[in-house]
Amino acid sequence: MSEVEPAAERSSPGRTLAAARAELKLSVADVSQQIKYGVKQIAAIEADDYAKLPGTTFVRGMIRSYAKLVQLDPQPLLAELGRRDLPAAITVDLRTSEQEPFLEGGKKSNRIYVLLSLAALLAVAVVAYEWYVSPPSTGEVVMITPKVPKSEAARAPPAQASATEQPGGTDTQTVEPRSQATPVPAPAVSSKPGGSKRIQLEFNQLSWVEIKQANGKVLLSQLNPAGSKQSIEGAPPFQVVIGNAANVRLKYNDAPVDLRPYFKVDVARLTLE
Repeated sequence: MSEVEPAAERSSPGRTLAAARAELKLSVADVSQQIKYGVKQIAAIEADDYAKLPGTTFVRGMIRSYAKLVQLDPQPLLAELGRRDLPAAITVDLRTSEQEPFLEGGKKSNRIYVLLSLAALLAVAVVAYEWYVSPPSTGEVVMITPKVPKSEAARAPPAQASATEQPGGTDTQTVEPRSQATPVPAPAVSSKPGGSKRIQLEFNQLSWVEIKQANGKVLLSQLNPAGSKQSIEGAPPFQVVIGNAANVRLKYNDAPVDLRPYFKVDVARLTLE
């Protein structure tokens, strides 16, 4: 009576394949080249080290290919394989020639790349918006008339008086608010012979200023450091552009001018008559 061969003495799929390979005088590299699996995967199959391989489906397919190459029937090998514990499938691709398996990944680096790209696009959008609302060469034109000192108002002709007579004999004096968005122009009074007027600037912080007089001549165009002052005289009207305007004080013929109504972002654009 014959005895059933103990399971421990059965030839494993790996040893069977290795023996058939040796009999055909093939190297592990030859097998790898023929069935397109890595050398280390061939070695893992021959050693029955299935933990290094990605799951049952992969192992069974590899054994079929290997058995066909060495002219063996794969069914007994697959039956023996079914009696063994195999690792669960993982998401790897080992069907490469002479290459090591690699896990699918890179999602974290791709996410970082996308975030950096979005940040760059946002920065470009902010610069474009500021450029749109504050173009460098054109802007809103606002007519500003300086307040006339009392000594000069006394010498002014009657036609330039600020009081007007209303029907019924009532005199009404119009007072111009300093912070209104569109000041009402008043008759200009020259403080210098020949119509020349003066602009004075004080800078609490670094600020860029450009001032052009009536004929288009640039009287000032430069960066001005914090704590500095400028005094400009010329022929009105003056085209004035002031950067970082919140930190600049302006006087026109010694009369303070409130720049806040003429801000766009932090740039003030106005015309001084």
